[in-house]
Amino acid sequence: MAKIQGKKIAKCTASGCSNRAVRIVGDCRYCQHKFCGQHRLPETHACPNLTTCKQNSFKTLADRLLSEKCVASKV
Repeated sequence: MAKIQGKKIAKCTASGCSNRAVRIVGDCRYCQHKFCGQHRLPETHACPNLTTCKQNSFKTLADRLLSEKCVASKV
């Protein structure tokens, strides 16, 4: 981490990137690393937990789809 006037600045942990990490949205919730705006998405920083990320997304979307299912009323 670099220092500017006594403050620590987090750098992007993507290999070969020296940009500053973005606060809050730059934290990957799957691998717990900090990334810049360009590498903040799991797909762009080759997250090692990408399969878990995809499974969670599919499950969330499937649950949402089932909760919005229309059922015809019986007469």
